[in-house]
Amino acid sequence: MLNTFDTLRTPDRNAMADVVPSTLALPNRTLEPGGVLYETDREAASLYVVDYGVLKAVVPTSLGRDRIADLYGPGDVLGLASLDGGLHAETVIAVHESGLTPIDPQQAMNDRKLRDYVLQSMARQLRRSREMIDEAEMPVGARVTRAFLRLARQFGQPSDENEHGIKLPLALTHEDLADLTGSSRVTITRILGELRNEGALSGTRGVYVADPDGLERATDHYVMQVL
Repeated sequence: MLNTFDTLRTPDRNAMADVVPSTLALPNRTLEPGGVLYETDREAASLYVVDYGVLKAVVPTSLGRDRIADLYGPGDVLGLASLDGGLHAETVIAVHESGLTPIDPQQAMNDRKLRDYVLQSMARQLRRSREMIDEAEMPVGARVTRAFLRLARQFGQPSDENEHGIKLPLALTHEDLADLTGSSRVTITRILGELRNEGALSGTRGVYVADPDGLERATDHYVMQVL
């Protein structure tokens, strides 16, 4: 089961040296948890390749509440608005301590290998965005289970305690999960309790262990409840 998860094939810190030539890399950026990489509506001047850590993209909504549009990890490329000289559409904040390699966007596009890598990262992000759009019409319980499945693919590690489980080393609060799934903190707390009772999820913030098969069954259950 583990071999199906993209995260186990995500480039590590050493592999980034093969992607970003030293002649193109700018001085590295390091962010502590809560540190801001860039903010919405600010001029985008640089691309950033994530070397390590986890970051979240926060966007405002028409209701005045921020929403987490995506989570980024090692190998992802941020600051894509810099490719056309536009403004950032999101605020990016470190969830865990994170290290990033800034790159001049014009130089990146002139390097064939790096350009291809940036395009591949864009494709991954678009695929995740499409999944979230498709899930928006699902019941909130199904949105939560699908979010955990996506996080397992993106960040999951083998669990030492459960051979079928995927460890999620993410310090996401209930509020973060609510912002990620378009629900409320109270609803998230209730659904997490239900998933723990069903054995689809165990642990707490920072040490969640997900059972992919259990999450798939729970997804079907939440969808069937409204049919």
